[in-house]
Amino acid sequence: MTDAQPTQYHNSREQQRAFLTLTQSVAEAHHLDEAVAHMLSVVLEVAKAACVRLVARDDSGAWESYGAGAFAERAAEMDTPIYERVAERGAFTWTPSEEALSRALAELAAVVALPLWARGHLQGVLWLGFEQPDALDESDRIFLETVAAQAALLIAETRAFERVQKQHKWLAAVLHYTPDPVLVVDCHFRLQLINPAARKLFPELGEETIGHPLAALERMGGLLEILRASAEYDDDAPPEYRLDEERTFAVNLSDVRDADGEMVGWVVVLQDITRFKRLHDNMADFLSTVSHDMRTPLTFMKGYLDMLGMVGPLSEKQTQFVEKIASGFLQMSDMVDKILKAGRLDPVTGTYHLEREPCDLVEVFSDVVNGLSGPAKEKGLDFTYQVDGNIPVLNVDRDLVSSAFTNLVENAIKYTPEGGRVEVALGVRNNEVVFRVTDNGYGISPENQRKLFRRNVRIHRKEWKRIKGSGLGLFIVRNVAQRHGGDTWVESEEGKGSTFYFTIPLDGANLIGSGAHKHKG
Repeated sequence: MTDAQPTQYHNSREQQRAFLTLTQSVAEAHHLDEAVAHMLSVVLEVAKAACVRLVARDDSGAWESYGAGAFAERAAEMDTPIYERVAERGAFTWTPSEEALSRALAELAAVVALPLWARGHLQGVLWLGFEQPDALDESDRIFLETVAAQAALLIAETRAFERVQKQHKWLAAVLHYTPDPVLVVDCHFRLQLINPAARKLFPELGEETIGHPLAALERMGGLLEILRASAEYDDDAPPEYRLDEERTFAVNLSDVRDADGEMVGWVVVLQDITRFKRLHDNMADFLSTVSHDMRTPLTFMKGYLDMLGMVGPLSEKQTQFVEKIASGFLQMSDMVDKILKAGRLDPVTGTYHLEREPCDLVEVFSDVVNGLSGPAKEKGLDFTYQVDGNIPVLNVDRDLVSSAFTNLVENAIKYTPEGGRVEVALGVRNNEVVFRVTDNGYGISPENQRKLFRRNVRIHRKEWKRIKGSGLGLFIVRNVAQRHGGDTWVESEEGKGSTFYFTIPLDGANLIGSGAHKHKG
């Protein structure tokens, strides 16, 4: 400023007073447009500028510009080049010697442009045009820099607030239209939010119950128990909540954490599984009935089949027929057993509880190998085995583990060509027991490997056309492994054979003395 340009904002005290007024008006403004408009008018008056403009970009990259002063509208065409220059070089002062700008701003003697930096990002650019050169003194520049800092913070906070508002609107819309009941509960087990579906399911819950502990709310006791025991559940087996005699819900829990990662509550989503529970119960009843009804005639058939030789000598042809009948009986009996076992072990609908007991896995291994060495020898296979000397006694379901071992070795024997090689091994690796079966058969393609452990999946190959199977063996093996916290998988290359792995971790309920003698997998 000069003495030839007197103003009520002549000295720094007046500038400070203007800044305080500006700060108060910005704080009271309801919208960014309103706050920026007042800010530019104050800057225009303090700096005695011909125009003042503020240029910014929103989150989508669209330009937003504001102006004040008689020349502001005509100067708008310079917003983009000035913004780009500030973004590249920082603050600058223009003089008539800069031809690129002087042609566009012929009516101005000087331009001052300031970057609006906040939270590590360029929020926008504030620039002023003057009809006189050297229009600003040191105190004016300090004032403008202070205003620029406030403008940058204002834009950053507004953008952040708009993002939060947008997220809240999206969240509200998602919750409103989500068909499943959703409840948000804090870490002190107090109800914080419910969606319309939850209000419909629990009519007694309303705005007046928000903030109340679940223990004080009707029909919330079951959910409270589930939340208190939430650490015991995993994503594959969500707990069930029985609302009444008719309806059952799967309770899907998600942790809610603050910016520091601290646990502050849960999002509880209730999924109605009543229909599936009924289907499961019906299926269980059906399988129970079928197994009983099939086992009875199978038992009679086996008994009379065994007694045929007692009636009198059989001819060669009759002996062949009897052998075929016996083979069919064994196949049917094996299929009935696997269908029932697969149903009980199914991770979604199964109800089987592991019958854990101290188990010598070396003994189980030996029983399986000895029991199947005969079929391997009949096929002319090179059947070998090895056992490490450090296999511990584990707390597992002996029958299931034996069944899994048997399935893997039987498969290797069945699917390896005559004269081939099958190797069985039991050892410890990376804190888990590993059962391994390797063959030099035809191998399995990557595509078939991805679906091999699914229910009712059999790999079709002309060499295996005569081999009978239910497509349930490997499904059962994987579920046995997973119920014990382990896994099973295959490594194979077509034409070079396959290796199947079955693991049991050496931790948790698998250890002797864990106290988990009966545990639902």
